[in-house]
Amino acid sequence: MAYVGTPPSETHGFSQIKISGWRQFGDLEIDFHKRLTILTGANATGKSTLLGLLARHFSWDRRYSGSPLRRRDRDGNWTAVSNRSANIVLAMQDGWVGFGSLTYGNGATSSLELPTELGSGTQQYDVLLREQREVVGVYLASHRLASGNYNRVESVPTSFGSSDEVLESFIAQLRSRLAGEWTQKTPMLVLKETLLASAAWGQTSTDTLDQNAVAAEIWTKFQDVLRAIFPETLGFVRLIARTPEVVIETSTGEFLLDEASGGLTALVEVSWQIFLRSLGHKHFTVLLDEPENHLHPTLQRDIMPGLLRAFPTVQFIVATHSPFVVTATPDSAVYALDYDDARQVFARKLDYANKAGSAEETLTRVLGLDSTMPRWAESTLDRILEKYLSSHLDASKVEQLRTELEQMGLMGEFAPTLAMLAKHQRELSSSDET
Repeated sequence: MAYVGTPPSETHGFSQIKISGWRQFGDLEIDFHKRLTILTGANATGKSTLLGLLARHFSWDRRYSGSPLRRRDRDGNWTAVSNRSANIVLAMQDGWVGFGSLTYGNGATSSLELPTELGSGTQQYDVLLREQREVVGVYLASHRLASGNYNRVESVPTSFGSSDEVLESFIAQLRSRLAGEWTQKTPMLVLKETLLASAAWGQTSTDTLDQNAVAAEIWTKFQDVLRAIFPETLGFVRLIARTPEVVIETSTGEFLLDEASGGLTALVEVSWQIFLRSLGHKHFTVLLDEPENHLHPTLQRDIMPGLLRAFPTVQFIVATHSPFVVTATPDSAVYALDYDDARQVFARKLDYANKAGSAEETLTRVLGLDSTMPRWAESTLDRILEKYLSSHLDASKVEQLRTELEQMGLMGEFAPTLAMLAKHQRELSSSDET
């Protein structure tokens, strides 16, 4: 991570980000909510890119690809400045050009900068955060653990580090998996080893075994978090350390942690990382990319309220495509990223009325979906509608329309279709009169 400036100082999260003329962005400004900020919009509007800029504070760095320069000498140079920002006057310093700023919770500001030229044969570049501050938090990528892959615990650690050390060990396994590397362990196996060790070393002190306070806290409090996050229909009772396995006990039975569904596994992975960070820090920031992955719509609707309840002093910044996440809570800032007439991305802040809309309203008004109807149904309805637009609408036609829609499984569209036909007929009558 490129860093220039004074020594970092800890802040309480992020306050604002501004970007101008970089990559797909035009002029974009986002004010982060102290509790929950949601970024939504179509693919390729830059949601994950924005999270990536913030995630650099948590050692999740990524590099960006430049664009080839057109020069007579054809020396193969590349530039990091996109064509659309070429006409924007930006501050330049030490071979870097500014494209925005990041303001922290304490009011401090870091300029976002990129190199003016990359040199011969260099296609990728790093982003510079000048005067970057320290922010405590955790970044959760969109990829989640696979469920149903059994990994037997062969040994339990005999020493127990701090909660931050436990978290970094787990994140290291996630990084390796995302990079396609094999370390002889899966993230789920590391999680189970930690839980079994916390159950063992967290027991009340005896003459032969001293209790580890961190282990005891992890074992008891993580179960409290699961009670807040798991769906009520599961009937979660507790975790059981039944060596060499971790068992989930519910009101209707037991099953291995490895055998949890994809949705439950995703909830465990997300809550585990946030929980571990919370043990050492009261205030911190969570960057969460696509929390809806692997989740049933009911869980999509409940995940953010559950996380907000379980971690009441945490700032969440979330990127999502799910209308259920977008409308999760009114106490939030929701930004829809969209393209303007110049095909550049800007951020549109939603008002309270939009945030309270139904899933269908959110998909059409916020996420820009023309219709939530399946393509086949849309085509069928268009054909039916076309047939009735050219005829007079009377009682027999209305009944015929009802029958056709019912046969095609489109009765839910009867009322809006009838209203559209009636409006069309009134317009024709008005036209004939004039």
